[in-house]
Amino acid sequence: MKNIILMLFAVLFIGVTAFGQDKNLKAFLSEGQFYAPEAGNYIEIQLNFVGYSLEYIDRAEEKFAEVEISQVFSQNDTVVVADKYLLKSPLVIDSLVEDFHDIQKYLLAPGKYRYDLVIRDINSKEKPTSVTKTIKIKDMTDELAFSSFIAAESIRSNPQLQSIFTKLGYDVVPMVGDYYPTEIQNLLYYIEAYNTDATIEDSVYVVEQKVIGRDVRLDLEEYTRYFRYKNSPIQSIAKVIDISMLPTGAYTLELNLLSRDKQILARSAFDFDRNNTEEVNDLSFQSTVLDPAFEQSVPEDSLGYYVASLIPISRQGEVKNIIRILKEKDKEQNMRYLQAFWQQTSPEKPYEGWVKYKAQVDKVEALFATNFQVGFETDRGRVFLQYGAPNTVIEQPSSPAEYPYEVWQYDKIKQYSNRRFIFYSQTNLNKDYTLLHSDMVGELQNYRWKYALNKRSTPDSNLDDPTGGANPHFGGNSSRYYNSY
Repeated sequence: MKNIILMLFAVLFIGVTAFGQDKNLKAFLSEGQFYAPEAGNYIEIQLNFVGYSLEYIDRAEEKFAEVEISQVFSQNDTVVVADKYLLKSPLVIDSLVEDFHDIQKYLLAPGKYRYDLVIRDINSKEKPTSVTKTIKIKDMTDELAFSSFIAAESIRSNPQLQSIFTKLGYDVVPMVGDYYPTEIQNLLYYIEAYNTDATIEDSVYVVEQKVIGRDVRLDLEEYTRYFRYKNSPIQSIAKVIDISMLPTGAYTLELNLLSRDKQILARSAFDFDRNNTEEVNDLSFQSTVLDPAFEQSVPEDSLGYYVASLIPISRQGEVKNIIRILKEKDKEQNMRYLQAFWQQTSPEKPYEGWVKYKAQVDKVEALFATNFQVGFETDRGRVFLQYGAPNTVIEQPSSPAEYPYEVWQYDKIKQYSNRRFIFYSQTNLNKDYTLLHSDMVGELQNYRWKYALNKRSTPDSNLDDPTGGANPHFGGNSSRYYNSY
């Protein structure tokens, strides 16, 4: 299925199901494209309803909910397909409310369509939930291609009865989302390959299955598999990957359809996040063979400091591991973790990657350390290590009206252009600067940063005013500096 998952809800409702109270309908929408040789291209619309978000009624000694669903595909204001129907939830038994699916398939010629979806809870007074989006149908009639990828909650082969989950030889119950917690031990998936008989000269082909670390593009060889198939108009592929020993991290499952000479003829990818236990995460570095170069690069009495310095460039799960390892005060474990971290972060030249980063840590220590924080713990140090040195820095150590501040500007951070950070010091002591505001995604965003910067000379007045009612002051140039980029 398509990786984009839309959440359709007015207000997120969290709590225990309470019958007889108005709630806000919550559903997940995803779509995928498939091809049937005897019929043509079709789109599959999948809806997953959160049971507790619906209103339930009693009728003929049964308790259930009902939703009215309208789906319309149109081109140039002309309706191509229109479908409107009622959907009944599973019955409530022993007060147990279930989530449930609805899957519909629509034959559509190749092209762009406007898709309108309206969902109404029949028994609720709330307004219907709706979404409109553009959907493009590819022509897979003669094309060597994969169908959309389906991450599955369960897969059952050779079902005796047809259902909304039935595929080519399987019942496939889709999984909602792309997060795999510790409790989920397997990643199940389903995909179809089309027209290999008409496009590949050899009688067989191979599908390569790979798991790749998403942040550093590191192939995990132990998860690479090859599956051999005979050419055919359509081939269903259903597999299970044991991820019980996959450490916490961000990954991509990549499928490549290969010719005999290993040329990639078609590709599909699924991004997912894994969270695993501390024991499994430990095993990912405990087997690391120590490199003398790494050991010699760090003084023994500074080992904990340099392991902790990895925190600014680590994911949340990795930070938890670092803190735990530091508490154990096992020097060999600290060194193994440090080396394993750079083998994953910089797989081609791990030692060189570490030495380069260590030089930045030392620089940050010299520039930003205070009497109570080492350099990488400060906001400026963390930003410097996480994003690199800024392209431009404006320093304003004194101002008639404003606290001392700095404006850092980056031309490029990942896919983002012209990102800015404002740091200020309320004490003007010991290099004590904290982050006040940034327009970088995931960073602190304070729409009243101008007021906070001028707070010592400005009364707190209009909370709706981004400046907080801060009046212009002589020497108050922060807005000009911030907006000059």
